[in-house]
Amino acid sequence: MSAAIPAELIETLREVELPTLGHFLEDGFCTPRMVPINEGPQMIGPARTLDLREPDALAVNRALHSLNPDDVLVIRVAGGRHAPVGAVTAAAAIAKGAAGIVVDGPVTDSEALRIVQDKLPVFAMGLIARTTKRTGSLGDDVLDCEVEIGGVTVKPGDLVLGDRQGILVLPPTGPGDEILQAALASDRGESALLARIAEGEDLRELLPG
Repeated sequence: MSAAIPAELIETLREVELPTLGHFLEDGFCTPRMVPINEGPQMIGPARTLDLREPDALAVNRALHSLNPDDVLVIRVAGGRHAPVGAVTAAAAIAKGAAGIVVDGPVTDSEALRIVQDKLPVFAMGLIARTTKRTGSLGDDVLDCEVEIGGVTVKPGDLVLGDRQGILVLPPTGPGDEILQAALASDRGESALLARIAEGEDLRELLPG
C-alpha cells in the first residue's frame, strides 16, 4: 500500500468540481457507463482494490475486512455478470467507515443502496439480480492488486474521486499543485461568470473563441 494521503490534499480536492478538473486533465476519467447508483455525497479516498476474477463472495468479504476508514473499495468483476455489492456488503462497508464503493460491473439491491446513500456513495455499470456465491475459489492474491475499472488502471492507494458526473482516478499525489490551484480559481470565478452571462454581457468578450 502507498503512504497515507495528506489530509490537506483530500480537503482541497473536496473544494473542486470534477468537471472543473476535466478542463485541465485528460486521463483518469472512467467511461461514462460508470454511473452513480445512488445520490451520495462527493466521494474521495484511497483505493483498496479487489480483482474478482471469479464470482467469489468470500473474497468480497475479505476485502471488506481489510478496509480502513475513508478507503474506497474498488472491485473489478470479470465478465461483468455478477453483483458483488448489495445491502449486506454496503452495511459492512459503512461499518468499516468506507468512503464509497466503485464496481466495474453490476450491483444489486438498488433500494437498499438508495437508503444508505448519505453514508456510502456507490458507483457501478448497472444493476443485476445475479450475485456472487460463497465458493471460496479465490486466494488473497486478488486483494490490493492493480485493476482496471471503466477503462482506467487503478493501483492500491490511488485517489478515487466520484460525484454525479462519474469517477476520476488520480495518483496519491493528486493532480499536481499547479492544476489544483487553477481548478480552484476556475470554480471560484464561475458564479461571477454565470451572473455576467445572465445579465446579457457580450459573449464574445466573456467566452474566447
